[in-house]
Amino acid sequence: MKDVTRKLVSTCLVSAFVSSFMYASTIDQKSVKVEYIGYKTPYMAELAGNFKNIKYTFGRDNKTIKGVLSGASALIVPTSSIIEDNEEATNNMNKVFFPTLLGKNNIQVVFVDVVEGDNKGLISAKIIIGKQSCIIPLEYEIEKNTLIAKGRLDLNNFSNSAKALKALSDAAAGHAGITWANVDIVFTANIVD
Repeated sequence: MKDVTRKLVSTCLVSAFVSSFMYASTIDQKSVKVEYIGYKTPYMAELAGNFKNIKYTFGRDNKTIKGVLSGASALIVPTSSIIEDNEEATNNMNKVFFPTLLGKNNIQVVFVDVVEGDNKGLISAKIIIGKQSCIIPLEYEIEKNTLIAKGRLDLNNFSNSAKALKALSDAAAGHAGITWANVDIVFTANIVD
């Protein structure tokens, strides 16, 4: 009787293990969104936006989250920034801040490494502007079939940041003279089986 029970338990465990690989989760590539949260005023008031013009390239293995994200990249047209319901802030970002920070360069993002845990993980994202780059960690969590990755970019990693932050503060009275160099990056995607 013990042998029969062992074999039954063994068979169930092997079946569960195999089915977990057959039905591995991945991301819905069409659902990907990139948002940013900047900070202004002495009180660090938040100002959130996103980009409407991003070209994504995903990893070769589209059967797992790690496979889709490993080596994935995005080419972001920075002057396609939108701050919802705030045309003045959108114009300031697209006509003052990004041209001063980037010139005519786009923003490139490459996921250079992905560590996948149990509904949690870490993405090493390389941010490239012209010839300058930095790597920031994006910690992610999967909740209710949505992957949400967050990290903080320090704009001081880029040579034109002080000039761009000052230009934005000067153009935007609502900043009260202060635009902070830290920007939170939020990457989201729906999870599918």
